[in-house]
Amino acid sequence: MRRFAVFAILFPPLAFVVAFWGMLQILTLALGDKSTIEFGQLVLLPLAYALTLVPAVLTALVDAILAKRKTRYRILWTAFAGYVFIFLPLAISMLQGSIHGPYLVLFGIIGAVPAAICSWLAGHRNVDV
Repeated sequence: MRRFAVFAILFPPLAFVVAFWGMLQILTLALGDKSTIEFGQLVLLPLAYALTLVPAVLTALVDAILAKRKTRYRILWTAFAGYVFIFLPLAISMLQGSIHGPYLVLFGIIGAVPAAICSWLAGHRNVDV
């Protein structure tokens, strides 16, 4: 249950940070414009929760299954699951052909980074003293 709480609480704001204060800044600087970091973007945080809560729970489910099976490289596999599941909010637009192009693949990073961080935080540590 702790794992699902970690993913549900931390995944959406981490995805928001990666998208708006990470990838958007890199793109803006690559185009030669000034930085667009502003606190007015925090207004979009509830929308981030609405859009990424289902991918977060699905990624937590994958992480729980991998942890139960004691799979090697669990964090990496969970990051891949987050990469795949973050496309769910865009599925209808992608199927209609409204969203396309090679840069769409970069959108998965918005799900992979929070998934890896949440998986690492929710992981079990067996420390012998």
